[in-house]
Amino acid sequence: MKQPLVILLIIINFFGFSQTKWSLDDCIEHAKANNVDVLKQLSQNESFDEDITTAKGNYYPDASFNASQGFSLGNSFNVSTGVGQLESSFNNFSLSSSLSIFNGFANKYNLQKARLNSEKGLADLDQIYLDLSLNITNKYLTVLFNNELLHIAEEQVEISKQEVRRLKELFDAALASKSELLQMESTLATDTKAYITAENNLKTSKIELKELLDINAIDNFDIEDINLSDFESIAFSEDSEDLYKRALDANPLIKSSELNNEINEKNIKIAKANFYPKVNFNYSYGSNYYHILGREDVVFNQDTQQFEDNGFFVQLNNNRTHFLNLSLIVPIFNRFSTKSEFNKSKIELEISKIELENQKNQLKNKVQIAYNDVVTAKTSFESANAASISQKEAFNINQTKYDNALMSSFDFLESKSNYIKTESDLVQAKYDYLFKIKILNYYINN
Repeated sequence: MKQPLVILLIIINFFGFSQTKWSLDDCIEHAKANNVDVLKQLSQNESFDEDITTAKGNYYPDASFNASQGFSLGNSFNVSTGVGQLESSFNNFSLSSSLSIFNGFANKYNLQKARLNSEKGLADLDQIYLDLSLNITNKYLTVLFNNELLHIAEEQVEISKQEVRRLKELFDAALASKSELLQMESTLATDTKAYITAENNLKTSKIELKELLDINAIDNFDIEDINLSDFESIAFSEDSEDLYKRALDANPLIKSSELNNEINEKNIKIAKANFYPKVNFNYSYGSNYYHILGREDVVFNQDTQQFEDNGFFVQLNNNRTHFLNLSLIVPIFNRFSTKSEFNKSKIELEISKIELENQKNQLKNKVQIAYNDVVTAKTSFESANAASISQKEAFNINQTKYDNALMSSFDFLESKSNYIKTESDLVQAKYDYLFKIKILNYYINN
């Protein structure tokens, strides 16, 4: 079983993780080993395995041993028999077993149902893994997104600081106006505020990711960057219909619903089994011991005219009995209970079929939308990247012009604002594209 191995590896490498950057796979594997919903489903799956053992056991006969010790205290006289009753003790022992020979194939269908429940449990676990992976990826990308915005904000602060220093020197040399210097100092203050906000957003997103991973004790928590090529694993040559077919085969939610239909079909057969007669076989072996208090265990033998030992083991040997019973139970009328359960199980199957078809239709629509979103997000990212390259080159040219007094401060600040916007738009487009890819992967379980 792979799960204990994952837990062991995470425990061994915990301190290593606390000192190094976590990758996306590290975060996902850690969550799989520690998430409450995962642990609950793993326990539920163990319970399903026990149901299989129980269902197999129904094919075997049962066995039980019974022993009893009793006392009859106080002398009495039975007026009906004219025999006096003395104080006594007695023991009874029995070993019994029963076997269901025929019960309408209920044992067969219960075993099949137990195995289907176990398969469904595995599919439900895969769905939890997928949901967890998507949530963690979202938080992970948010951290990287805020980190890049922080770098952009830091770059803008450095640019503004550099211009403030330059304008101060020019102002001291009476080569720049006071208003121009104040305007640039105001821009620096605005950029500094944006930097502080971006820094706080990064800290908050890290806390949220740590909270999702339940690793709040790690103070120097940080994550690795992501290569865009690592995410672009979807074969875009496939159309949405082909991706939908893949999703039907791989999506654990659909698989779970299909298994639920099979389980409901077994429930119908189990309910139908109650219409059939039942044949049971019973066997028991028993013996008993009787002792009058205060007397020896002896009995008078008429043939030998002597008293013989009639102790505990003698009586157990003499009182042995075997009981065999073959019973037939034919259901005739049980106040419509069996018929109602049978009809309800058929209704449950129809409901689950309707739900499955609805899930398939929803999945088809979601795959189509996710595919279109990925294509659109890729185009937006490529456009934003091209705009960023052009705007950065334009800003570098304008900064040189401004430094050589060939451009007004108003035009320079406008160019700087456009540069900030295109850089921010590029970061936004990049991580929107990454997350849209992850969503499409989520539906096809790629």
